[in-house]
Amino acid sequence: MNLFLPSDPRPLHFVGIGGAGMSALAAIALKKGLAVTGSDLDVSGCGELVAQGAQVYSGHQASNVGNARAVVVSAAIPEGHAEVDAARTRGIPVIPRKEALAGLIGGARCVAISGTHGKTTTTAMTTEAVAAAGLAVTGLAGGRVEAWGGNARLGGDELFVVEADEYDQAFLTLHPTIAVVNNVEADHLECYGSLDALEGAFVTFAARAQRVLIGNDSAGAERVAARLTAERVWRFGPDASPLRLDAIVATPEGTSATLAVAGQGTFPVRLRVPGLHNLRNATAALGVVIALGAPLEPALAALENFGGVGRRFDRLGEFAGVVIVDDYAHHPTELRATLAAARQAFPGRRLVALFQPHLFSRTRDHAPAMGMALAAADLAIVTDVYPSREQPIPGITGDLVAQAVRQHGGTVRYEPARGVLARTVAAEVRRGDVLLVLGAGDINRVSHEVRDLLEAA
Repeated sequence: MNLFLPSDPRPLHFVGIGGAGMSALAAIALKKGLAVTGSDLDVSGCGELVAQGAQVYSGHQASNVGNARAVVVSAAIPEGHAEVDAARTRGIPVIPRKEALAGLIGGARCVAISGTHGKTTTTAMTTEAVAAAGLAVTGLAGGRVEAWGGNARLGGDELFVVEADEYDQAFLTLHPTIAVVNNVEADHLECYGSLDALEGAFVTFAARAQRVLIGNDSAGAERVAARLTAERVWRFGPDASPLRLDAIVATPEGTSATLAVAGQGTFPVRLRVPGLHNLRNATAALGVVIALGAPLEPALAALENFGGVGRRFDRLGEFAGVVIVDDYAHHPTELRATLAAARQAFPGRRLVALFQPHLFSRTRDHAPAMGMALAAADLAIVTDVYPSREQPIPGITGDLVAQAVRQHGGTVRYEPARGVLARTVAAEVRRGDVLLVLGAGDINRVSHEVRDLLEAA
């Protein structure tokens, strides 16, 4: 079902419109001229949608549904939700977000970007690279891209680049022309039950594509690649084939490398955004350009100018001599990558990492590895778990992560009280520090609270 045809004047209603995936669909609907309404418990990030014409309600209640043509729900919305029940009572279709996305794409060509890490940045990079190469492309990413004025770019109905999320098996609604698998690690096991089942889902997803690009930086991705038809698979990364990264150089100004493409020669890759992980992301994007038969040179230029995605090593500025960087990192591998990127971008400066664990199940499964990653900071400040869609698990708190930091030789402070967290951080940092604010919950609000306190001091 394609809900995004402007023939019906009734609004499309989004429950959980502030979420990254939902807001991208809402933005596309607005760009296509549809009336849009939505609701969320936290509407602080909906300003751009409102400016574009959306009517957004704070909180959830049955009256928000109004005379909607359909109600789109995120995977976080539980059964028995007031707006969902109201829609069903009135005979209004209730459509999961993953099905709405699949309906939007329909039979068009689709590049679907998957993986445990790097999906959002790779989706944005790929969209920018493909557009620069001259193709009309619509992109939907899980984070804000400054040049897009949001997290969706409307450029046509015949080619889509979309973030393909494994949570709730959402990516299994897609039938991509080109599939990218950045990496595969244990995550969202509450949905799959085991790592083997998770990897099997990635195999099912990727096997549908005509061309599959797979990164070479995780054992899980290697196992997925081994279960696919070899002729369809392109590997990318250092020592990979046919997309190999060589001569990698990392400086505070950015990262560069040589991309060797089998049968086509070598090409210089230069990025402003730091980190080896971003070189891998860029290589995937360039591989997609090649797979689409588009010219590589304009894509390389676009990636050289790529400024990043909101909440992905997002430099908020320097306040009272303290640089504040906001990042979505919430998995141990992401924490390691972000800290390494900070060492590259800010050599010699003290790194203070403020971390909010995300989900009780993820904290239970990964607290030791989270602590090991955070021990690389000069000081880690850990707060309590952001529950999101989950109920508490007895004994699972942020203190498990803090204890793991200590066990791995790091310096850590555990501050579970949200009300004093900003003051605690502002008192700990000093001129010359870099403050990394890390997590997938609401920890980014603390970035601004600390900034205000530093500027007022």
